[in-house]
Amino acid sequence: MRRLICKRICDYKSFDDEESVDGNRPSSAASAFKVPAPKTSGNPVNSARKPGSAGGPKVGGASKEGGAGAVDEDDFIKAFTDVPSVQIYSSRELEETLNKIREILSDDKHDWDQRANALKKIRSLLVAGAAQYDCFFQHLRLLDGALKLSAKDLRSQVVREACITVAHLSTVLGNKFDHGAEAIVPTLFNLVPNSAKVMATSGCAAIRFIIRHTHVPRLIPLITSNCTSKSVPVRRRSFEFLDLLLQEWQTHSLERHAAVLVETIKKGIHDADAEARVEARKTYMGLRNHFPGEAETLYNSLEPSYQKSLQTYLKSSGSVASLPQSDRSSSSSQESLNRPFSSKWSTANPSTVAGRVSAGSSKASSLPGSLQRSRSDIDVNAAAGAKAHHAAGQSVRSGRLGAGALNAGSYASLECEAFWRSGRTAKLYSV
Repeated sequence: MRRLICKRICDYKSFDDEESVDGNRPSSAASAFKVPAPKTSGNPVNSARKPGSAGGPKVGGASKEGGAGAVDEDDFIKAFTDVPSVQIYSSRELEETLNKIREILSDDKHDWDQRANALKKIRSLLVAGAAQYDCFFQHLRLLDGALKLSAKDLRSQVVREACITVAHLSTVLGNKFDHGAEAIVPTLFNLVPNSAKVMATSGCAAIRFIIRHTHVPRLIPLITSNCTSKSVPVRRRSFEFLDLLLQEWQTHSLERHAAVLVETIKKGIHDADAEARVEARKTYMGLRNHFPGEAETLYNSLEPSYQKSLQTYLKSSGSVASLPQSDRSSSSSQESLNRPFSSKWSTANPSTVAGRVSAGSSKASSLPGSLQRSRSDIDVNAAAGAKAHHAAGQSVRSGRLGAGALNAGSYASLECEAFWRSGRTAKLYSV
């Protein structure tokens, strides 16, 4: 009887599952006799995840160097002109528009979407030719505080738009953006160690644009001061920015701060972080191009271990010319010493070899009491015998012997021949 009841219940359950169309919702009878089913990977409808969803392959910003959400300079360039188009009809209209923008950006209580649109409006005015009006630069000085406040915002979208706007201003205005760049750069450095990738990479990209397009010497102390920051990421990025600055700027813009640059690079070479030291070594090459004398003084002031590390890096990067002249000569002589010896006498004519030996012997015999240096073409045994009997032959002048005293190909020493003429007995062995 029990088997019959269980069979009917199972049949009812299977029928209910097949006929149910309410979104896989079990009926009351089926839920009463629910059997735990093994967990599956998910609903078949939701198993095919979208490319940007969690657990699926990352696309877009995730493929960038900084990771998910990171932006780079190409993104900035695209965003420069990806703004609503506007037209400027008069200076008065431009002033009214800039006043409204400053009012919105100066108050962080405004909706973040409105502040982001206000930053885009600045770029729209630049595209429309606002830089051609004199009143634009006056109002731009008044926007310094509003731009700094936007770069400190907690909304990543507002920070991103602020960095893009600052980069666009530097690109269009160049050195005319000197006051704004000097005001905003410290705030941009505060974004570098931010854990949010979109904020950190936006700040780095904005600093790169400023270094490339706004060559103001007052920016150098702002960068070098961050090279000694307590934050390791800030120090790494600061030396990277300093390297870019030495590549992009002219020498006359750096002369005022040459001593500061030398001292900063020296501290970077001694930095506790390995990556910061690598970036500091890169800056040495740029310093050498602008100030070769100061660079050589810096190199000579380093400890031998740091000099060796710098040599290894410069040689691996193909920049041997950046080494000091003294170090290049020493390294070339060291290479010549390490090079295997190739004898030029082995392939020469025997008569020529004999002539060279006799000529060298006559030159050495002109100096009384002088010993001839051991050469690779003189027999070792004969030279040893000559040294052993040299004390007894002091009375005999070596000047009596001429170059023709030796036969061609003979390896007998001159001192031993002097013993033969003095009547002393000596045994000589020729090769």
